[in-house]
Amino acid sequence: MTNGHSHTPTTGKYLIIAIVLNAVIFIVELVGGILTNSLALISDSLHNLSDFFALILSYIASKVVQWKSNSEKSYGYVRVEIFVAFINSMALVLIGIYIIYEGIQRFAHPEPVAGRWMLIIAVIGFVVNTAATLLLKTHAHHDLNMKSAYLHLLTDAIESLAVVVVAGVIAWKDWRILDPLISIAIGLFIIKSAWSIVAETVHILTEGTPRGINLEEVATFIQSFPGVENVHHLHIWGLSSRVRALSAHIVVQDQLISSGCKISTQLEQELEHRFGINHPTLQLESSVCEEQGVVVDIHSSR
Repeated sequence: MTNGHSHTPTTGKYLIIAIVLNAVIFIVELVGGILTNSLALISDSLHNLSDFFALILSYIASKVVQWKSNSEKSYGYVRVEIFVAFINSMALVLIGIYIIYEGIQRFAHPEPVAGRWMLIIAVIGFVVNTAATLLLKTHAHHDLNMKSAYLHLLTDAIESLAVVVVAGVIAWKDWRILDPLISIAIGLFIIKSAWSIVAETVHILTEGTPRGINLEEVATFIQSFPGVENVHHLHIWGLSSRVRALSAHIVVQDQLISSGCKISTQLEQELEHRFGINHPTLQLESSVCEEQGVVVDIHSSR
């Protein structure tokens, strides 16, 4: 089985640095938010607190997925990545809802904000957030876990920039209404950004057909493969964002086992090359099952 992991010691080091940076940002922005009476800074600090725990989970997951398979976990621990990504993104959604609630409360009763100090703290938060985001950028395309961690930091950096702009306007014009407004906007942005990962992780956890793979197209390809007479009981699902599994019953002519194995080996190679399916399990048969149903047995969620 191809485990699909590409976690390296460098990735872990970057995560640790990002964890430390987030802890610093959280403390600075929370204290600054309380002292300046800025809900925007407090909202940003809460998001950074969620990132602090999210990045710790991501770091743990990056280690756990490398554990070898055993008798109890025959697939290993690759799916830990998906659970962590789900927890991270759901945490973002909940925090977004809370921030919107607080923003609405403050919007109804605007309070004075120390604009200049808010601006200084916001600039510090933006610089540190940007540095942390750039650390994880190159690893964000490898798996959902790292993508989720990167998304946390990216949204923080964008939020911090927005807070800097608002702090500048408040310091200049004393438009205190902008503080709860930007907080509500931050909450909405967090929810929107996180929801796509929530949907993707749920799709994988419910054994849905991986995005970008058409079940009928794969069935047609297998059916037309040299030596294959019929395909049925076909299922395709994802163990993680990078490990795609397939199981199917393949009908071939009655022949030597070695000849049948040659067909299945070539077919497995083509499935990985064409569709990125890197964990296929093919059952060879010399006749069609009595309960074959349709050629493509679509029990997988689409």
